[in-house]
Amino acid sequence: MEKLKKDSLGELVYQQIAAMMLNRDLLPGEKINRKELAERLGVSQTPVNEAIIRFVNEGVIEQVERQGFFLKTFTDHDMKELFAVRAGLEGVALRLCVEGGSSDCLSSITHLFDGFSLPLSDDDYSRYQQADRTFHEQILLSSRNSIIVDFVKNFDFILKCYQKGLIRSPEETLQEHKDIIRAIREGDAEGAQNLLMAHHLKTRDYISHKHLK
Repeated sequence: MEKLKKDSLGELVYQQIAAMMLNRDLLPGEKINRKELAERLGVSQTPVNEAIIRFVNEGVIEQVERQGFFLKTFTDHDMKELFAVRAGLEGVALRLCVEGGSSDCLSSITHLFDGFSLPLSDDDYSRYQQADRTFHEQILLSSRNSIIVDFVKNFDFILKCYQKGLIRSPEETLQEHKDIIRAIREGDAEGAQNLLMAHHLKTRDYISHKHLK
């Protein structure tokens, strides 16, 4: 029973630190003061140390020799590389889903963008942002591939720390989403894969152009 309590505390501390990152209570580039963090969370330093090591293994926190632990700063170059990898992984996940005729996958995503028309109101923008997140999450989860799922969990966490809101506007992406869904409905596995990969690579290119401005 004690082990269960210890594991539960460790997971809680991990989630609390993650929330601090997302809320920007901990900022990219900031040094992690583990003693101060433990006092702030009201726990011993052991579960904090364990959580920090998890984040190091996930690539979110980096250890600098003789200096300590720092919340990693993700550059535009880092994000470009991540989007390139995601394009490949998510494209494969969607192709497998369509080829397999997974009704759960198809029914859960093909109506997400129904009812959206441009320009979006503020309320519709918030709904669109949620639909976008759900669309991509469900495609990856449908793969039932633990490597893909683990990657996207880390990617989404990094993305939320890196960017608030959408990177590209609905004016650019709404039709892209609808084109992908049309290919899914038609059972065009290769077409859906190619459209989804192009969708993410356009975001990668957008980050490149933004950096050059």
